Amino acid sequence: MTSKKFTILFPSLVLLSVLFSCTSNSKIFEENPPFTLNDVTFQNWFSGAQEFGRGIHVFLEMETIAQDVLIDSIYFRGMADVIQRDTNNPLKYIANLKTMAKQDVIMHENPIKEINNPVPDIKKDFLFNLDPMEAVISYRKNNKRYYYKVTHLNEIEPLNYPSTNSRENNN
Repeated sequence: MTSKKFTILFPSLVLLSVLFSCTSNSKIFEENPPFTLNDVTFQNWFSGAQEFGRGIHVFLEMETIAQDVLIDSIYFRGMADVIQRDTNNPLKYIANLKTMAKQDVIMHENPIKEINNPVPDIKKDFLFNLDPMEAVISYRKNNKRYYYKVTHLNEIEPLNYPSTNSRENNN
């Protein structure tokens, strides 16, 4: 009877350990990417009006980058977006991670009157578990995607866009 339990228990444990190792949400990060980072900074920005939201600019400055590498996106503080190469300097990249402004909804005791309210945007789980000062750069090389984890970003002074009052501008 004991050997029967062992023959069932042992394969079950092996199967469970394999399944748990496969479902791990951690991505494999490249240790030696085909580029060298000079500086990675971010800047919070705030619009002058709540409806225009707020966000974070992320700036990458490369020292070197291989010709066949395409830097395509960045993951930072629970947000992700494409990253664009600076047209004036091929070693600089910028991403604009935007936090959408909250939308007004109509709450009514009669649920039928709430029918036109927008459906909440339920985001998929963020791909990475990062500290607040960490980011992940996604890049492609030979049509294969790779991830590189940046462990420290430098914060620069926030950028506040002033709000304008249309009455003041018309005078």
